[in-house]
Order: sequence, then C-alpha cells, then structure tokens
Amino acid sequence: MSTVVTRKEAKILVIEDDKPLRELLHMELTRSGYKVESASDGEEGLDKYRQEVFNVVLLDMRMPGMDGVEVLRQMRTESTIPEVIVFTGHGTIETAVECIKYGAYDYLTKPVKLDELEMVIDKANEKNRLRLENINLKLEISKLDQHRIVGKSQVIQKVLETVRRWGATDEHVLICGESGAGKELFARAVHDASRRANKPFVTVNCGRLSANTAESELFGHVQGAFTGANKGRAGLFELADTGTLFMDEISEMPLDVQVKLLRILETGTFRRMGGNHDISVDVRFVFASNKKLEDCVNRGEFREDLFHRINLLPINIPPLRERPEDIIPLSYYFLKSANESGSANWEISEEAMAALCAYSWPGNVRELRNTIRRASILATDQIISSDLLPFSPPKTAPSFAVTGLPDVLPLPLWVVERDYIQKVLEKLEGNKSKAAKVLEIDRKTLYTKLERYGLAV
Repeated sequence: MSTVVTRKEAKILVIEDDKPLRELLHMELTRSGYKVESASDGEEGLDKYRQEVFNVVLLDMRMPGMDGVEVLRQMRTESTIPEVIVFTGHGTIETAVECIKYGAYDYLTKPVKLDELEMVIDKANEKNRLRLENINLKLEISKLDQHRIVGKSQVIQKVLETVRRWGATDEHVLICGESGAGKELFARAVHDASRRANKPFVTVNCGRLSANTAESELFGHVQGAFTGANKGRAGLFELADTGTLFMDEISEMPLDVQVKLLRILETGTFRRMGGNHDISVDVRFVFASNKKLEDCVNRGEFREDLFHRINLLPINIPPLRERPEDIIPLSYYFLKSANESGSANWEISEEAMAALCAYSWPGNVRELRNTIRRASILATDQIISSDLLPFSPPKTAPSFAVTGLPDVLPLPLWVVERDYIQKVLEKLEGNKSKAAKVLEIDRKTLYTKLERYGLAV
C-alpha cells in the first residue's frame, strides 16, 4: 500500500494550544493528504477523541488546564486503538518515561521539522493499521476455513449475480436462509464486491450475545462501566469502521439492543457502555437470519421499524435440497479441502453419489462439509463409499456375526443425537434457548453440538 493511499485513509487529531502552530499543522498535514481535526486544549481534544475514531493523535504536553499527560491517561482508559505522538518544547526524561508508560507511540521535542513529523506519523499510522488488522484476524481466526462459493446451479448463479449487484452499493444487506446454507460466505462475497473490500470485515453472532454482554461487545465500554471493567475497550462497531460488520442471527438480538442498533443505522453514531459522548463510524452492515423476520415481528420478538430499515436489499440463499446439482461439486471441493496432500486421487463411488444426492440435508452445506470430512477420515482407501455415510441404508450383519447382536446394526449414537437435536429445533422453530432447556443442556453445549453436526448457522 503506497504512502499516498495510506495518508488519504489516515485520520489525525492535533491537540495544540498554540494557535499559529495548530493552524500551521492543520493546513500542512491536510495538504499532505491526511484527514485532520484539531483542538485548542485537552478538554476539546478529549471530546473529539470520544466522538470519532482516529488513527493518530498529535498531543502537546504543556497546555492550560489539563496537561498532556492527563489527557493521554484519560485517552488510554477509553481506547487504546489510536497511536499517540507526544511533542513538547520543554522535554524531560521523567515526562517522556511517564508518556511511554501510558502507551504513547513516540515523544518528540519541539521544534520538529514537518518532513520528520510526517515520517513519524506515517510509521504510527502503519502500526495502527496493522494493529486493527491483527485484532480483526483474531476475531475471524476460527472462521478462516474456506471462503469460496462453489455451485453451478442456476439458482446459485442468480444469487451470485444479486451479490455482485448489491455489493457495488453502500446500502445495508439482509441475507436470509436456513442454518448452514452459507450466509457468512455470501456476506463476505458482498464485502469483496464493495468499495470496502480492502477494509475490515468483522463478524458477530448475535445468538451468542446475552443481554448482559451484547452492549459491551458491540459498543465497547469505558473504564469503570461495570464491575471488572478495569480499562476501556473498543467495540465491534468501532473495529469495523470504514469496513463491513456482518451481524449473524440478527433475530436473536435482545430488543433493548435493537433500539440502539436502529439509532446507529439512522445516525452513524453510538455511545460506549458507560460513556456520555457520541462516536461517529462509517460501517456497512450485512445482516443474516435463519428465521423469517416477518414472523418474528408478528410475535413481538423483533422490532418492525428495524426490520423495514434492514430489509432494503434482501438476498435469499436457497437450501441445498433445492439445488441438488451443486451437491457433487461441493463434495469434491470439501474432499480436496480435507485432504490437501494427494487430494487428486480421491474418488466418490456411484452409490455414495446417489446417497448424497438423495439425502435432504437438513444442515445444508455445513452438514455436507462435515459429512465429507468425517467420511474421508474413516476411509481406508482414497474412495468415499456409501457405507461411510451416516444416512446410507443400514448394513445387515454378515453370517458370522457375533451371537446376540441384531440382524441389522443400529445407527451410530452421534447420528441419533444429531437427528433428535434437529427435530427439537424444528419443533421449537429454531429457538436455541428453548431447545437447550428441552435437551437439558446449557446453551454453550448446544452450540458446540450444532457446530459439530453441521446444524448451526
């Protein structure tokens, strides 16, 4: 990435009480390609710091009222994302050490040459960019599986055309489809087709957010917002600034948080938990649901105004059973993914192909992926045969079977458990909280089993 491009994306906050110097820095840094905001003292600087997401802060040490060290300390209790460059005309080793302790990127002594200052700013901005990338990678690391959409059916090609069309706009998108249909894959495709393709792609599963954790995860919090909040933390909205935030299972979001989400969609601003200042962000939202949101609205589980706000550009993902011509290409793709070494020698028998195409796939593409992976692990040769598939007709016991065993071998225990969980979820219309109670397991255990059996969203 060139320095010119990077500068155009960098947002700088200059906090300097000397008016001529402040105006000079504002003018010259803007001319060099940065987006610049300036403040005349610590109080104003903190207000702007709280209201917008900056990449780099230039902070003077000696100012009337609140000095630079106190400003830096308060900044770091609220967000550690921006890099702070401290400069002063009266530097001491003690002050420098104190600033570094509070997380300052660098400590410069005035006067500073403009080209030298810009060099430090560029390095600080690059560090900030890498830090944001690392945070987002950690958020996505468990999801970096495969992000290629495989399918030759007309219905899936039509969906891909819609993805390309919607992706080119900057409006929010709502993706609907059954559990395991690949909604996150299509959300990423929307992101990749947009002008934000090189920006953060942040994901959050709303079904895993409780009423107590949702606000802190999404909006972030300030120090002391609740018991245990020893320091401030940036929320997912802030981390997704300039990029895309994918909100999966949006129907599971608590109603009181839905109100705040609607405000963000309308104004582009939010407040950290425990904070009293608005923060502006530029985020493109992609929502997903495995439930019909119209039905959720009728049951009072989802706000009608929020539904109409996010349903502007809908994308409907067809279940795998409605596009059987994609089953075999997907199977070979997952077979290759599961066996990188020597994958070209793997085959699928005709009987297995017939069984794969005849099955209804209640867990959709995710269930197919897990089935193929499991079969390739159990296979003794590089061929997927029908007896490796859990839904093939049960085999009869051979003539030399052990006395006392039934003539027909029962299904494996995991297959029985998977099918029972699927039936409970269907009976409860996908409500995972109720399903966990019926199954007498906690919600986390249920999610683990849904992931394992390819039934999770």
